[in-house]
Formats: sequence, structure tokens, C-alpha cells
Amino acid sequence: MTTDIETILRNARNQLNELGEAVENLPTTYPDVFEDTSIGERLESFRICHREAVDRLQAPSLSIAMIGTTSSGKSTIVNALIGRKIAPIEAGEMSGGVLTLRHAFERKLIIEETEGSAWETGVWSDLSDEALYEKIRDGVMRPYHDTREKRDCMAPRVTAYIPLLPASDKNLLGLPQGVGVELIDLPGLKSIQDRDNLKVIQEKVHKAFSVVALDYLQVDDKHRKRLLEELKKVVEYLQGRTDSMIFILNRVDQRGAEDIPISERIEKLQKEIQEVLSLREPPEILPFSARLLYYAQCAWGSSSLNSTSSIEQATRLKLLQAMFQYCATAIKQHTSENKELRRWFRDIEDSVDDGSYIDDETMRKILQYALDWSGGSKLWHRLRSRVEESFPELVLLPALIEVFDSYSALDAAINTVASIRKIEQKEEIEAQQAKINDSRRRLHETVENYRKSFSSKIELVIKDLKTNEQVVISRLVQQLQEEGYQGFQPLLDAVNETEGDLNQVLILPVRDALKNNQSAYELEEKLHQIISPAIANDIARAYDLVSRKVNNFSKDSGHLQKRVRQDDNQGIRELEHAERAVRALYQAMREALTLRAEFILQAQAQKLENALELFIKEQDNQLRTICLQELPNLKLDEAIITEFRKNVYLNTLILPEKFFELPTSINQKTVTEKEVVGNEDVTTQGSSYKTTEKKDKFENVNYRELLLPNETTMVKQWSEGITKGKQRLWDIICSWLTGRLDWASTVFNTSVDDVTDFAERALQEQLKVIEENFSTEMQRWNEIEADKALATEALRKLEEQTRTSIIIYF
Repeated sequence: MTTDIETILRNARNQLNELGEAVENLPTTYPDVFEDTSIGERLESFRICHREAVDRLQAPSLSIAMIGTTSSGKSTIVNALIGRKIAPIEAGEMSGGVLTLRHAFERKLIIEETEGSAWETGVWSDLSDEALYEKIRDGVMRPYHDTREKRDCMAPRVTAYIPLLPASDKNLLGLPQGVGVELIDLPGLKSIQDRDNLKVIQEKVHKAFSVVALDYLQVDDKHRKRLLEELKKVVEYLQGRTDSMIFILNRVDQRGAEDIPISERIEKLQKEIQEVLSLREPPEILPFSARLLYYAQCAWGSSSLNSTSSIEQATRLKLLQAMFQYCATAIKQHTSENKELRRWFRDIEDSVDDGSYIDDETMRKILQYALDWSGGSKLWHRLRSRVEESFPELVLLPALIEVFDSYSALDAAINTVASIRKIEQKEEIEAQQAKINDSRRRLHETVENYRKSFSSKIELVIKDLKTNEQVVISRLVQQLQEEGYQGFQPLLDAVNETEGDLNQVLILPVRDALKNNQSAYELEEKLHQIISPAIANDIARAYDLVSRKVNNFSKDSGHLQKRVRQDDNQGIRELEHAERAVRALYQAMREALTLRAEFILQAQAQKLENALELFIKEQDNQLRTICLQELPNLKLDEAIITEFRKNVYLNTLILPEKFFELPTSINQKTVTEKEVVGNEDVTTQGSSYKTTEKKDKFENVNYRELLLPNETTMVKQWSEGITKGKQRLWDIICSWLTGRLDWASTVFNTSVDDVTDFAERALQEQLKVIEENFSTEMQRWNEIEADKALATEALRKLEEQTRTSIIIYF
């Protein structure tokens, strides 16, 4: 396998060099051709991209990202795979941000400065493994998690340059000399709850192939549904590539005697994961025991099994002692039918307890058993296979994609000049010049008409989508698909998923807490799963205040009501406190809804970008058709579309601040009522009598009355706020789409002008060629095309080496 990858890499380097030499031969042999600014600029662009690609292929790097469900032992697996204790391991979730472990012999730790960081940042050299571990755990991860409890902040980005096992032992991954390797330890979703941090992690995952860790203790019937829901979110939110994932079921050594066989458990899980992730076939799931491999591998270190271990005896004994203590059940299980092997392990355990010297040969045997029993050998074998399958796409293609694009632009420009140099009649030159001017004008007009039509279409569709009427929307989507507009369904899915998520994970838990009189602590723990600790704490504190301040309010048709006398200062203060508590809860919910919506939209960034890409593709097809109609000659259509695709790109959707407005039905008023305030003597006097009696004394009494929403009304108002936010989201999407398509039209018009200006210059030059030396120039351009064909053939071979098909829509 090493030979295969080594051959692929060597061929790619050779073909890249051949392409560069073939291209450089053109300006060397025909310098005057490249004096035109358009061709000259495209040549320089290719040179820059080519130099960068050569540098990247000299030291390419393979990235393996460790993702998975919460507390599935991701960091333990990472440490087991690198042969060092570097990634922090805790009983709870300790990972945060991005920890990149990159192979290097010169040890270095880089902690990047990020916005709001409350931990030490900088660069450190020559730190031991223990110092690295403590620096990352105590100096970064713990302060980060402490900070998140108080306020939002960007997660840490840490890179450790250290010798790694899969780079030291080339047989493990089959990587040839000179290919770097890095493992990226990523946190669970509990630690990724905002848009900016999610975006950083998505970019890392998208460029790597992923090992997805699942926890065996969560695959029983009671927990499996929740595990699958979390797995679906992990894969979708992090935008992992399902075609390059390896699933491992960790902690199978925790299997109980009454559990069903592992093979049955995995077979059932395979079918469910296939369904949940919409995979074409059931995924391979490897049973794994990370802790056993971690202790044994780290007791050997990061060097090859065929070499000498550099681990000190004290460290080895400490790790082996932990292995015998915490992995005793696994060792007993695997030695139960081999008395001699069981006795050998007991002797080793006694030696470890006695502090006796454990030599490399003994340690080598222990590690080999650990690799076999833990599933480590099978994992390395699967990783090797996946590296061979994915190496061209994951390592070569990212380094070469800009070379392909820049050569296409250069090739199109040369083809245009070559077509013009074959014109031998002045009349045809003049006709082409007139046609170009006429076509340029019509292209601009057609593109403008198309832009207006397309924008109007989008605005009308968005208007219908904002009705929120399912019958109307279903009919509309079907009609659009029949008309060839495929981009609206992903948009609809993204918006509906955002609305559903906000109701499900934010509003309902708060409603249930209010309804069932749950403790603030219970609510905060539940909200911790989906929003940052600081925001969860704000909601929980406001909820706690509301619960305490309104407990003596009376219920009145969707509201909570309380009335106190205007002269009751204590009562007035209590009303004011109750009102502030409710407003604080609304404010906290408003902020949480906005941040969660941003997070969900970022999680669905791929859907949104795919939708925009479909619209751009539709526009691209229309523009290509227009170019073919207007400029079928001189290969100008090819040059224009190539230039357009080179310069158009996508951008992300951003929500404005205070996106959700939550109406609050708080009503405070002063009422006056006539009440008995005491009694008084009332004298009645007649002609012959006079009586005095006690009667009630009435006076006007002023009351302050406060009407607050109860939990049902709160939920209704919050849901109304989401619905209104959904309307605004459609407006934002409409502006986003029309803005991008307007911009794409502008780029296209610029491309038209650049290419047609270039063609006009070439046509004008051709008039001189016809008068002076047409046959000679014709022969020369035949030679140029033949030389360029060598470059194009080198490019074709390079493309074949790196990918099976090339489809670029923008």
C-alpha cells in the first residue's frame, strides 16, 4: 500500500512538473503572444497557483478528525492512536475548540489568541508530554470551560507539534516518506453551541476524513434513540463526509454478561445508522476498547514496534499499573481459555506491582495483545484502507484545484487567439468585430433581463413561502421542481428545521419547567445541552425569579394577575420585581433564540450553499446558452464562462442583531374602587327624636394592578416571535439570493467585457497579420497549439490521478 500511495504522489508531482514545464515553454518560445495583458495576467495567475501546488505536494499532509457523541472517549482514542497522553482526559467533557496534533520532531505548542480568551496564549518549545498535557488541560481547557459558564467566547485553537505514532511507524497508515499526518481532537456538540465556533470546526472536519466514536453504554434499547439523534446532529452539524468516515463502537469491554452478543448489537446499529444518515449501504462499525490500547500504547510510546521504545521505566510502570487496574475485566476475558497466557499476565502484573523492570520485548508482547484485543489492529488496517481510497481526493485535489482552474482560464484565452489567427480575410475580421460589438450589447441586455426575471421569480416565491400555508408551499415547490428550479427545497428544509428546532429545544423545555414547577437547576442542566452555559444560566436565573415572584398571583384566562393598594409600598415593589423578572426572562429567551437560530443555520450552511449553488448553476446554464447563441465563433463562449466561473464564489448567510422580537403582554394599570375604610357615627334627627348609629364609611381606594402572561401565553408569544422571525428570515434569504445573483450577473458582464476587449485587440492585430505574413503566422500558431496540447495532456493526466470527474458550477 505504501508503494501505491508513493506511486500516486510521485506521479502527481511529476505530472505537475510536466504541466509547469509545458506551460513555461509557451512564453519562452512565443514571448510576443503573452505580451497582451489578458493572456499575461492569466499566465501569471497560473504560475502563482502552480508554485503553491508544487510546495504543497512537496510536504502534503493527511488530516484525521476525531468526532463523535458526547463522552464517547474521543480524547482517549486520540491518545491511543498517537502513543502519547496529550489530549486531556476527564470523566466529563473536557475537549473544547480544536486540538490539532501534528507530527514533528521539534516539539512546539501553539495556543492561538482568540477573541475573548481568558487563558494564556503564545508559543512554547521543548515541553515534555507531561508539561504539554498540563498546559493544555489546566492552562486552556479548564479556563475555557470556566469562562463559558460566565460568558460566550471563541473556543481555543491549540496545535501541538510532537512525534506521532502513525508518522513514526509508516506501516500503520501506509504513508510514504515526506507526507505529514495530523490528528484533530474535536469536542462534542455540548461544547459547540455558537455559530463562529461551529464554522471553525466545520472547516477542519470538511478537509479531513473522520473517525466517529460511539459509546457502547449508550446503544441499549433505552438510550439508543437518543444516541442516534445525537449522531445525526454531529454528522450534519459538523458537515462530515459520510463517504470517508470510520465508525467505532468504543467501550465494548464494558459489556455485561447478560447483554446480547456484540455482533448482533453492531448489526442492528449498522441498519439504524444507515437509515439515520441516509447512507447507500450499512457502515462498517468496529468494536473498540480505547482504554486498554491507550495504556499499552502509551507504555510503549510513539515509536514503531520494530524499534526501541523511548518511554522511561517509571512512566511505563505507572501506565501498566493503571492498565491492570482498570482493564482487568478485559484482560481476564481474553485470557480465560489460555491458562499459560493468564499466568504470564499475572506474573507481569506482580512485577509491575513490585516495581520491577519491564523490558521492551515484554512490553512489545503486551502491546501486541492489546492491539488485537482492543480492536486497534483492525482500526489501523481500516485506516490504511481508507487512506488509500481517499488520499487523492483528501490530499492531492485540495492542492491542485486552483491549478486546474487557472489553467482553464489560460487555455481558453489562448484558444480564442488561435481561432482569430486562422482568419485570412479582412472582411471576416470586420464582420467579427461588428458581431462582437453587437453581441456584447445584446449579452448585457439579455443578462439584465434575465437577472430581473430571476429576481422577480425569487421574490414571488419567497412571498408565497412566507404565507406559511402548507398546501400553497407544497404545490409551489412541486411546480418549481417541474420548472427546473431545484434550489428552493433545500432552503425550505433549512428554514423549517430552524423553526422546529427553536420550538423543540428552547421553548418547550422552559414551558414544561414553568408548568411543572421544576427547579431552576433542572432547567439549566437541560438547556446546557443546546445553548452556551452563560445563556442557559441567564434563562435559569430569570425563570427562577419568575417562579418565585409570581407564586402568589391569581390565574385569569391566560394571564397571572395581582392587585395591591397604591399606598402599599412593599406590595408595589413586589409587583415591580415580578414585572422585571418576566421581562428578564423574555430578554434571555430572545437572545437564546437568536443565537440558536444562528447556530442551526450555520449547521445547515452546506444546505444553504447547495441551494445557492443550484441557483448559480441554473444561472450558469442560462449564461452558457446565451454565449453560445451570441458568440459561437472564436471560442469566446468558452473564454467568457471560464472567466466567470473563476471569479464568482459563494458567501454565507448572516442574521442581523435582535432578529427575534418577542411581544410581551404585560399590562399595568391603576384602578379606583369604592371600599369600606371604617365606620362612622351617623345621626338621624326627627321632630321628636334623635338617634346615632354606626355605619360603614366608604372612600375611593387606588390600586395598582399587574397582568402578566402565564406559561401558555408565554409559549404562544415566543412561538409568534419565531413565526415573525421566520418571515424576516425569508426576507433575508431573498435579499441574500438576489444579491448574490445580482453580483454574479455583474461578474458575468465584467467577464464579457474583458474577453470581448481582448478579442477585439486580437482581431485588430490580425489585420496586420493578414497584410504582412499570414501564412507564416498561421504555421506558427499551429505550432503553438501543438505545444499547448502537450500542456493540456499533462493536465488531463494530473486530473485523472487526483479525481475521476471534474464538475465546477461556479
